[in-house]
Amino acid sequence: MPLARLSLAVLTAALTLSVHAQTLPAPDSVRLDQLALMQGFPPPPDKQVTAANFLSDYPNLRWAFHHMRELLPSRAVLRGTGPVAALPIGDDRRQNIDSLIFPGPDGQPVSFADYLTNSYADATLIMQHGKVIYEAYHEGMPAENPHMLWSVTKSFAGLLATQLIEEGVLDADALVTDYVPELQGSGWQGATLQQLLNMTADIDYSEVYADAESDVVKYALAAGMMPAPATYPGPRDLYSYLPSIGADQAHGERFIYRTVHTEVLGWVLRRATGKHVAELISERLWSPLGAEQDAYLLLDSKGTEWAGAGLNATLRDLARFGEMMRLKGQFNGQQIVSSAAVEHILQGGDREAFRAAGRDFQPGYSYRNQWWISHNADGAYEALGVHGQMIHVNPTVGLVVVRLSSHPLASSAHTFPTTLPAMRALADLLREDAAE
Repeated sequence: MPLARLSLAVLTAALTLSVHAQTLPAPDSVRLDQLALMQGFPPPPDKQVTAANFLSDYPNLRWAFHHMRELLPSRAVLRGTGPVAALPIGDDRRQNIDSLIFPGPDGQPVSFADYLTNSYADATLIMQHGKVIYEAYHEGMPAENPHMLWSVTKSFAGLLATQLIEEGVLDADALVTDYVPELQGSGWQGATLQQLLNMTADIDYSEVYADAESDVVKYALAAGMMPAPATYPGPRDLYSYLPSIGADQAHGERFIYRTVHTEVLGWVLRRATGKHVAELISERLWSPLGAEQDAYLLLDSKGTEWAGAGLNATLRDLARFGEMMRLKGQFNGQQIVSSAAVEHILQGGDREAFRAAGRDFQPGYSYRNQWWISHNADGAYEALGVHGQMIHVNPTVGLVVVRLSSHPLASSAHTFPTTLPAMRALADLLREDAAE
């Protein structure tokens, strides 16, 4: 095997995190508060977490997800100087929610507490009708530490773009290359901004974590998720990498989930506004929300944000964001984004195109403007990230759930078959309580 290909295979193994393993570590054996990672001056060699080993050596990943800015370059998403917006506290429902029993994907009963444990949850917050009814920091997660969100980041970028379309700053029907001429001749030539947002622009790019030849490895190296091998001949930054991706089939016909679409969206946002994505989130979302803590975005070697994967934020601030979405853009005494922007997202995308993508663990779903739309009777929708990150909104029940996790396996295919019935059972529990 050529050295460059071998290096890619090694990195893929790190990204997949034992995807072929028959057993996962017992959650109690990888408690963050018992691992003693990065403790001591200096930490012992076997307890050191670095940019080179946090993806490949579980449970280093669990520590890293709370400390990403200590491993990789980042740009702050400032909360500003305004007062912190209160999160009203409701009745503590943790005991009866934890004891909630529902059928798992194999038909066997699962408790909500076991669901969280088995998904390697780091922290969970549940709100109903604007009040916190459940807040837990599992396995030693500090409440004040921003947590790695991975693809939940996409939903922030999608919301910003949707709002800018409502304002006329962006045109959904314009070509991507109208905003980023550098992509002329790439796979995005001829694609509209709306196709980019819905991931129906078609490009020659695969995102399969278990495949050593997958293009997601090249993306990871360009973004700087791990140090590129010295012999690696490919692009080492996002602006160099994205124009190298070629075309595949006709735009607008297939939904295929690809993170590089959101990296292009980040490029569009910067070009159209003249601002970093971190500035846009700060000015348009984080500061108006009355966030408690600064968030931050991870950067490639040239200072380009990972618009598709790099946001880190705290549990409570994510709850504020989710509550704002539930309230159609209102929070902290103001209309932060327009209700029309949220309603546009909630229309959903092409369900047939989504079904053809083979994501059987999300039956009935579609994807629109970087959000996952369930189309269920309650109108639930999500922002999702690998390793178990989730913001779930159920507007009918008045429900917002934020779960931060460090699952050893990246793909949502490993956690969502249990998440789906868990969210359904939780909604039914709260619906029944309200009816009493």
